[in-house]
Amino acid sequence: MRSRLKSMTFPRQLYSIPLIALTIVPSIAVLGNVRANAQTSEVQSQPTQKIRIAVLDFDYGSVSNPSWLSFLPGGARGVSDILVNRLVQSGSYTVIERSQLEAILQEQDLGASGRVDASTAAEIGRILGVQAVIIGSITQFDLERKSSGGGALGIGVSNEETEAYVKLSARVVNTTSAEIMMVAEGNGQADQSDGSVSVFGIGGGSSTDNEGKLFTQATEQAIDQVVGALGENSAKMTSLPNAIPSITALVADVTGNTIVLNKGTSAGYQQGMRVAIERVTKEVKDPATGQVIRRLTQPVGVVELTEVDSQSSVGKVVSGTQFKVGDVAKPTQ
Repeated sequence: MRSRLKSMTFPRQLYSIPLIALTIVPSIAVLGNVRANAQTSEVQSQPTQKIRIAVLDFDYGSVSNPSWLSFLPGGARGVSDILVNRLVQSGSYTVIERSQLEAILQEQDLGASGRVDASTAAEIGRILGVQAVIIGSITQFDLERKSSGGGALGIGVSNEETEAYVKLSARVVNTTSAEIMMVAEGNGQADQSDGSVSVFGIGGGSSTDNEGKLFTQATEQAIDQVVGALGENSAKMTSLPNAIPSITALVADVTGNTIVLNKGTSAGYQQGMRVAIERVTKEVKDPATGQVIRRLTQPVGVVELTEVDSQSSVGKVVSGTQFKVGDVAKPTQ
């Protein structure tokens, strides 16, 4: 019996197949994890594109006592300035500079009446090349003082409480359709108490005039709520198409295949945007006033922007030749 067992042989492949399987399966699992991690890392490394917006000054037509606004640095403009700072600090928005905004308002004579409706806001936004414009109202800006006190046996105690109340309503306008796509509201409140003690009419205490500080604190609270509401609905804004700015630029430098323009992000120019380069061949003037009423141009070529800062853009030639300093650049896509 023992000799028969010794003489029996077993196929080696019966043992080798499970061993190979045990070796391959962990390898596949490891490869799967590596690929999954690589894909996750790639997704995480992709930068989130910021929303391009402009913020107009808040109107205050419904405020019961507009004089209180003088206690806030900048008045009604100070409200929009704080909002701009908060939006920039959030890291989710690219906000047009006030100087650029004011230049457009003055040049196009927009918002001259003081109030800007959704249609005008959309027009301003299209000129600036932003996806959305925020217009808003200060609906409450009040200060309330309350006094209380009492006394006995010649000893008197008094207390004065000062409270500031601020309410804001912000409306986000889609520059493509001119529709109000969302509304964000915020309420803020700040208070301060001052007390005094007197004995037979003689005494002292603390009393401070911090109306400006109270209004600033209340305004910041209200704006934080507005920014929070905007953040909760940011998906609506990120889905908006990139607006093509209507502001033209000039060629500032030509070096080989590299073109430098005198406009940048402050005018709505972005990396990847293409601009058509044209050359002015003739200026047509009004015979009555002598002012230029039309410029005739001829196409020179197309440039794609590869690098953009706030004041300038750098691009590579896609088509065309003989570019010159002074040629006009018009955004196309």
